[in-house]
Amino acid sequence: MTTSIHIQSEEQAHLRTTARAFLARHAPAHDVRIWDEAGSYPEQLYREIARLGWYDVVAGPETVEGTAGLLITLCEEIGRASSDLVALFNLNLSGLRDIHRWGTPEQQETYGAPVLAGDARLSIAVSEPDVGSDAASVATRAEKVGDGWVLNGQKTYCEGAGLPGAVMELVARVGGGGRKRDQLGVFLVPVDHPGVEVRRMPALGRNISGIYEVFLRDVALPATALLGEPGEGWQILKERLVLERIMISSGFLGSVAAVLDMTVHYANDREQFGKALSTYQGVTLPLAEMFVRLDAARCAVRRSADLFDAGLPCEVESTMAKFLSGQLYAEASALAMQIQGAYGYVRDHALPMHHSDGIIARVVAGPPSVQLDFIARSMGLGIGVTR
Repeated sequence: MTTSIHIQSEEQAHLRTTARAFLARHAPAHDVRIWDEAGSYPEQLYREIARLGWYDVVAGPETVEGTAGLLITLCEEIGRASSDLVALFNLNLSGLRDIHRWGTPEQQETYGAPVLAGDARLSIAVSEPDVGSDAASVATRAEKVGDGWVLNGQKTYCEGAGLPGAVMELVARVGGGGRKRDQLGVFLVPVDHPGVEVRRMPALGRNISGIYEVFLRDVALPATALLGEPGEGWQILKERLVLERIMISSGFLGSVAAVLDMTVHYANDREQFGKALSTYQGVTLPLAEMFVRLDAARCAVRRSADLFDAGLPCEVESTMAKFLSGQLYAEASALAMQIQGAYGYVRDHALPMHHSDGIIARVVAGPPSVQLDFIARSMGLGIGVTR
């Protein structure tokens, strides 16, 4: 399928070529389908990613210019293989960025270095049974005991938390007065730490990373497990989420492009009533509309990345990019299933995986209703309303 042209730097163009060749070799469609169906983690793939130095974009010894621009290039290419693979890449990269921005040299060595070497991985634990988008209301508590902390509580929907060598960035309430959001802390918690129990949750998609619930029973942690200072948890989350949304959105774009590619190929090859499906406007026009929306969403993602790299505020722009790309992935994969019919329903190619993962794309990093409410408030709506 012909793709639209977007201006990119020489470094971005080189990285895209390198990433596409790397993924064709280390994450071919056949292997990704097996990983998804088996619910298995491709450890060697992420060892190779670490070896290539892709994590150094945020955790290297020198500051890299155009960070977001490089990351959306990588995520879009990874997304062509699987948005679930993007999720795992994002967890590692965002976690490393947090550790290098907020952590001590000891924490960078203890928790960051193994990930950079490909020997460990990072996850994040925010949501709870009664807490989703309202992250400030987490009930998991961290009590100061001597020189350390003791954690008790439960977390849910934690991607990648059950993978071998995983360390969670876990948000807990550390007490104190003032607003709820000022009472949060982020703790670095290995999943094999005493008192931590991790259970995999049966899920419709995201089978490669896995979705887990976590139980914390008198988990004793040293003072060095706290990332930043008590009460800085909300700020850590807020700073993390902007770049995370940009990366996730770009991954969705890659997945949409892959879905459209396979559907265009199918429509050209499949014949009904003596003609190729691609000659029927009922097939071609919806696909053309998806292509237009893909191009528009890519512009939104690139704008967010450009603003981020310029050091300008882009919380609203990244939210809009996530809204557009998440909706698009869900709708494009559903359209592809409709066009491909029974063929699209059979698990001998990637479309069933994309359809399952596309459903959760609307919800990851914020559901549409929450995103639209935030955008509405940025427009000035509801500000003058007295409650």
